[in-house]
Amino acid sequence: MVDMEGIAKIIQRRVAQKNDNIHSEAHYWTDIISSAFGERKKFGLYLGIIKRIGVKEAQRIFSEIKQSNVKSPGKLFVWKTSKKNLTPPVIK
Repeated sequence: MVDMEGIAKIIQRRVAQKNDNIHSEAHYWTDIISSAFGERKKFGLYLGIIKRIGVKEAQRIFSEIKQSNVKSPGKLFVWKTSKKNLTPPVIK
């Protein structure tokens, strides 16, 4: 059994592991999303998408995907953020 002092050390060590490459909110969310999908090597892909669609839209789509139970969340994220899926329909 782990005592409270051991838990505090683990938490403190985890908080101390700050990523120094995070420079903006877009980088932060890219890190969160790519880590959640298990695709850290595709950081640049996700960063490009998030810069194109905006952080708020990326958060909204990420939230939708987290709530669903899909096999390939990364592929779904890329599909949902593609230009053809983001443009609103033209009303005539």
